[in-house]
Amino acid sequence: MFDQISDTTISLPEGPGAAARLLEPALSQAAGPGVEPVSLTIDFAAPAIAGTQVSVEAELERATRTLAFVFGRVLDSAGTVLATGSAVFRRVSQAA
Repeated sequence: MFDQISDTTISLPEGPGAAARLLEPALSQAAGPGVEPVSLTIDFAAPAIAGTQVSVEAELERATRTLAFVFGRVLDSAGTVLATGSAVFRRVSQAA
């Protein structure tokens, strides 16, 4: 099951990259601390209108010692998937 990144609905921002602007930080959060993006793929599933109330979900699918593979989605209040995203993040060392 997905981890709900936002415990409240948020208003979809304006612009063509609105879903991506919401998904990237959610995917990063699901990957865990100390990561940097290696790849990000966004698939748009349904028209998204600015101001629509949406929720963002993301989950860690698999992790290795150095990589985290995550998947997420943006849904409207009716549960319609507006966009999905998958990403790979590299774990960076926390050198002191």
